[in-house]
Amino acid sequence: MDVATAAPHGRSREDARVKHLAVIGLSDRQRDWLQRIGDEHGFQVHPILPYAKVRRAKRFHLEELLTVARARLDAQPVDGLTTLWDFPSSCLAAILAEEAGLPTPGLRAVVSFEHKYWSRLTQQRVAPRHTPSFAVVDPFDDAVLDGDPPLPFPFWLKPVKSYAGHLGFRVRSHDELHEAIMVLRGAIHRLGVPFQHTLDHLDDLPEQIAAVGGSGAIAEAPMDGEQCTLEGYVHEGEVQVYGIFDIHRAQDRSTFTHYTYPSRMSAAARARMCRIATDLVTEVGYDNAAFNIEFFVDEDEDRTWILEVNPRISQEHSYLMDWVDDATNLQVMAQTALDEEPTLQPRDGPCRMAAKFFLRRTEDAVVTAVPDEDRIAAIEQRHGFCVVEVLVDRGDRLSQLEDQEPYSYLLAYVYLGGDGEQQLHRRYRQVVDELGLRFGAVG
Repeated sequence: MDVATAAPHGRSREDARVKHLAVIGLSDRQRDWLQRIGDEHGFQVHPILPYAKVRRAKRFHLEELLTVARARLDAQPVDGLTTLWDFPSSCLAAILAEEAGLPTPGLRAVVSFEHKYWSRLTQQRVAPRHTPSFAVVDPFDDAVLDGDPPLPFPFWLKPVKSYAGHLGFRVRSHDELHEAIMVLRGAIHRLGVPFQHTLDHLDDLPEQIAAVGGSGAIAEAPMDGEQCTLEGYVHEGEVQVYGIFDIHRAQDRSTFTHYTYPSRMSAAARARMCRIATDLVTEVGYDNAAFNIEFFVDEDEDRTWILEVNPRISQEHSYLMDWVDDATNLQVMAQTALDEEPTLQPRDGPCRMAAKFFLRRTEDAVVTAVPDEDRIAAIEQRHGFCVVEVLVDRGDRLSQLEDQEPYSYLLAYVYLGGDGEQQLHRRYRQVVDELGLRFGAVG
């Protein structure tokens, strides 16, 4: 009887060839971390488009990005292609993987979740009880200003393509609707135009979606309950869920304050979310990739609402999983892209709980002081299980930053691991004090 000879890390010699994983939008820290995972699991990481080109850029030129990426893919062997990020990265990865014959859920499946109206139509068909009321809105049609509102007040108004709360408005009156529409008209094309170019890559675009296009908007009824995010993946049609994260909002319910892991949701709520997730990704044929889905859960009313479906991992969760589970969703992202069944093995990590905090400011200002790399490194070392990402530079005016939500300005992310939520909040306040961010009045 032939027996496969063992290779490092539990892989047979038949599978021991080093694979090559192309990744869009890696930061230096993410690249190093992912390569350490690759060293253990037999793949080499190849960044193909830099972070600065696909995140927080003033303009996204889809065809130019595709041209650069194709040239880099042609110059090296590639077994899989993936990304950690939302649009345009998620769609670029799907287009390029399809062209190269690499494992991918396909552009149609990805876009059916990326396009908020298309995604809501799918949710309404698959899980109507868990889908809020919604209506498509043409922000360039004056009738939306003069006629009846698309939904009863209050409602949320957002582009069909946005992320991180950008251009998402809570609308409570005709005056607020008018104000939101005016802002959308001036800013929606930054993502809407390249998203339309993405839609143009699909030959079988549904008529309802073609009519809305990439620069449309959607109104959604508000949802009640506690917010959380479920992370999972699909491999050869089998859906697996491996983590649930709680999302905490400010008192106005419009702004994230922090995430915590592990979730405190009940077993019944977890099971319900898993069933909904399985039905949604199966409906659109989403396969060979990771996903995350945001929900609102009202335990008292036994209700679960779908907020949105994202065809990717949430890179925001990677540190939290690593510190609590001694495992990370980066491994899931890589192995599914390489057409492998993820071998994630969560176990007791060094922390009982971990959190990501969002440092924000509500008033416009000019940044006058930021910590340098040495100061940030010293803070991270002093606090242990701590990562700080400062998002502003000296001289920045907050109101001119890209990808900000309407209600606050995001200054930094602070990731912390520890023994409990009270301890994490205390250490977060210490980190903020030590960062030394300073602001001046707008001249």
